[in-house]
Amino acid sequence: MAMDKTVALTIADYVVIVLMFLIPMGIGIWFAYTDRKKTTRDEYLLGGRKMSLFPITMSLFVTYQSAISLMGIPNEVYQYGIMFPMIYIGSSLSYVVGYFIMIPVMYPLRLTSLYEYLLLRFESPAVRLFSTVLGMIQTLFYMAVALFSPALALQTAAAIPLWLSVVIVGLIGTVYTAIGGIKSVVWTDTFQTLVVFGGIFIILVTGCVSIGSVRDIWAVAYNSGRLDATVISPDPRTRLSWWGVIFGAMFMWMTNIFNQSTIQRISSMRTKREASICFFLNVPLMIVYGMSLLLVGVVMFAYFSFYQCDPIKAGILTDGNQILPFYVVHALHDLPGMSGFYMGTLFSGGLSTISSGMNALAANTVEDILKGPMHSLREKTVTLWTKFFVLIYGVIIVGLAYGASSIEGPVTQMSGSVFGACGGPIFGMFLMGLLVPWANKYGALTGGIVAIVFNVFLAITGQLYGRKPKKLPPVSTANCFSYNISRVSSSFALANTTSVDIFTSTDNSLIDTRTHEAGFFLFDISYLWYSIIGTFVSLFLGLLVSYLTRGLIKSTPRPELLLTFSRRFWSLPLDVDVMKVDLNSQDNLEMPLKMIKPTEKYRNSN
Repeated sequence: MAMDKTVALTIADYVVIVLMFLIPMGIGIWFAYTDRKKTTRDEYLLGGRKMSLFPITMSLFVTYQSAISLMGIPNEVYQYGIMFPMIYIGSSLSYVVGYFIMIPVMYPLRLTSLYEYLLLRFESPAVRLFSTVLGMIQTLFYMAVALFSPALALQTAAAIPLWLSVVIVGLIGTVYTAIGGIKSVVWTDTFQTLVVFGGIFIILVTGCVSIGSVRDIWAVAYNSGRLDATVISPDPRTRLSWWGVIFGAMFMWMTNIFNQSTIQRISSMRTKREASICFFLNVPLMIVYGMSLLLVGVVMFAYFSFYQCDPIKAGILTDGNQILPFYVVHALHDLPGMSGFYMGTLFSGGLSTISSGMNALAANTVEDILKGPMHSLREKTVTLWTKFFVLIYGVIIVGLAYGASSIEGPVTQMSGSVFGACGGPIFGMFLMGLLVPWANKYGALTGGIVAIVFNVFLAITGQLYGRKPKKLPPVSTANCFSYNISRVSSSFALANTTSVDIFTSTDNSLIDTRTHEAGFFLFDISYLWYSIIGTFVSLFLGLLVSYLTRGLIKSTPRPELLLTFSRRFWSLPLDVDVMKVDLNSQDNLEMPLKMIKPTEKYRNSN
């Protein structure tokens, strides 16, 4: 016997969603009030460099765990299997690598902007400006996808137009970031981390209860091929293989390690030891998070299999990225407020990313682009301008997020393509500076430009002409009821049945069966390899040009700007004093970088 139920968000759900929005606003207002007399950039962008371990660890983690992953990974598991969540193994390794190559050099320099390092290392404002603009473009487009994701969820669950959803989420993130600064962002991130894990836990428990047993869930997923994790092909055209999810993901995530949002969190901590611990704590957080979302995807697939209704195949949903919020509204409808809580979880993930990104973009603007013109202004005035830039970037991101709705494909692939294409060349420039003392500005600029042009070519042609990923067999639509498609976001009927025959009336038209015969092979390269390609093109071409132009550069870099093992390899001094350079002083703005005067000295053994 089937039972017809119309499902939608309830008043309790809307109350919970509103509360989830008000809490970040409250945190922003609190820090705006308590820090109203602290008007320096150090306070606004770095929390006075006195932030503690726990909130920074939570903030660093959730900054890069937006609604993109919360919605995208379960969708990946539902349609393609469990290979994608394995990227969290490779991603977690990037924090271990960052412990050895990022913190030892960057923390002692006490930077506000990550790209100050490239100015110090290559003595070239052009290298700094190029990397800054490229990093800002990467951040802008990533945040656009991060904002688009929860807005899409709100549209799916509450039938709110996408443009209005984008404006609501974007406005809230912009306001609390602008008024509260980095402290508001970090402590809101801490709250949102707890919400994210709480929401995932609720989904897993309720899903298991509604379906039956963990064994049944696992059996359904196994029989459908969703649990196959045996793809080992080193062919970069393979969308997801162990080579890609380990090495590709590690390099892709290194672009997050060498990112403005990361350096602000590291520089805001009190000691180098705490910064190192922060990196190591993110390793288990990443793995637990990734495996939890894998389970969410498996539970979601078992749920729709049990009820024999695939909303994507049935045409109920026009975008696979909508499937998780659609599932949440139905699976949690018997628990007042729980659907709203998980929707709030998606918003928390999105808000954490866009708030961190806007703060980082404002920091890049005042520290890297407008430092000279703003030098004569009072510190209080510069801080006000920084807040104004947060508002400006908020408006830009809202516009880009609405434009992201026209891009097809999983949100995970959208974000991965942006990070790989833009971040790989930047990471290659940093590696060049950290490893090789004779690498120079000509090499850094040439390698970076060629790498970004090539990566953008790969990303655009891959999106337009690349082979589409092959989906696994969908769930049956035997118990999907027909209804007005225009109202799918607010109501849908599911039948209650005990059958789990997921292959009934399968429509293979939804499964892409194209093979490699079409097109140029570069078009089919997986987006997980973009970062590796960009890194090595930037690094090797940069070193080649540096070697050929080595006679044009007479100065040598300060030893503390290279890694310890690089100094040992190149016979440079090992026990060096790290000097904090005041790049804001008028004297330093007017003289060659190699003559810059250090203003504060401290030991690297901090």
